[in-house]
Amino acid sequence: MVLKFMQSPDSTARPDERGRVTLGPSLTKGVSRYDIYVNVETGEVLLRPFREIPANEAWLYENKVAKELIFKGINAAKKKKFSAAKFKAESWINEVEDDK
Repeated sequence: MVLKFMQSPDSTARPDERGRVTLGPSLTKGVSRYDIYVNVETGEVLLRPFREIPANEAWLYENKVAKELIFKGINAAKKKKFSAAKFKAESWINEVEDDK
């Protein structure tokens, strides 16, 4: 894996009295944790952001067919390729009411 970094810093930060450096909202939005990699020779630090998913949504990532269908739909939507819905509103409403 080749890592690409900007040639000049995007910003600078100073550690506080407890050694902490804050990243700010633009770098932490939607991130639940970071893996931290340190180059022991140079002292450079790489933060790899992660987003965790709820357990009840993990099935999608474990089901290859379902995941491919979701991404196919997302890509079609990006290209504004839509198809007409193939259901009757009346039957859908009945199904929803039956679930109550």
